[in-house]
Amino acid sequence: MTTQTLENLKPEAAKNGIGLGLISLVLGVISAYLLVNASSMMAIFLIPILVGLLIPLGVAIYFCIDLRKKIGGFWNLRQATSGIFIMFLIAYVISTAGNLVFTKFIEPDMATSIQSTVIDATSEMMQKQGMEQEAIDKKIEEMNADFEKKAHGTVMQNIQGHVIGIIIVFVFALLFGAIFKKERPLAVFEE
Repeated sequence: MTTQTLENLKPEAAKNGIGLGLISLVLGVISAYLLVNASSMMAIFLIPILVGLLIPLGVAIYFCIDLRKKIGGFWNLRQATSGIFIMFLIAYVISTAGNLVFTKFIEPDMATSIQSTVIDATSEMMQKQGMEQEAIDKKIEEMNADFEKKAHGTVMQNIQGHVIGIIIVFVFALLFGAIFKKERPLAVFEE
């Protein structure tokens, strides 16, 4: 890889990271609204997998391939991992900050609405399975306690969550780097 294309890696990774972050943010908002309006446990299970995992995964793959093309089509594992890490880290920051703004200022009751939808669907599913009302009430109490615990995390728990998030971002960047690396073929010289 030439020095010129290597110098373009970080700015191009940052541009792709901004795009990936904005797309992830929009998909997160769409997922939240779909979850609030979900009426079955199957929908509550499938929405986060489809909108929160599979579509962003496809978009991330596209942006990784696009990044490799932008810098000349070849990169080793270290270059691939560093470029993809920059891209994923910027996407993580944009998505996290955007979700924070969304849940604090635009839709502050969204978490409560999602919690209510999940509890109602779980209760309905348990009733259809013929479970006793005591068991259903106990499960709902446990779910409410879990939601309450997550909603009122300490500053240290939030910091720890973001550190773990960045470590996960790096692991995914390493994995994607290994998948999308493409070494320049060695030139064969004839004598």
